[in-house]
Amino acid sequence: MLVVWEPILPTDWSAPSGSTLGRIPDARVKQFYDPNHVVSGKLKEFAAKHTPQPEPLCCVRKGFYWDQAIVYARQVHWADAPASTFWDGPVVKIIPALEKTLNTHQ
Repeated sequence: MLVVWEPILPTDWSAPSGSTLGRIPDARVKQFYDPNHVVSGKLKEFAAKHTPQPEPLCCVRKGFYWDQAIVYARQVHWADAPASTFWDGPVVKIIPALEKTLNTHQ
């Protein structure tokens, strides 16, 4: 699992601190800071290239996706700009649906 932190809100003036990164303690998770919104830009491209696919109902600010949970099948190849099997947010509101999707695609 990847967690991408990016500056969106006025208070996001630097990379996340250790306490922020500690919110997700699972050792399988890789977290990184994307100050230039590269990942969000690529997600926008993927969504445009591959329809229909789940598309978030919220959480776009200044043209960037944020506070999203996105699930891709295990066998996808990123070079192919894969379609997601789940994409929505904000994360705090979609946890039950996200868990259901993860349990379905194990």
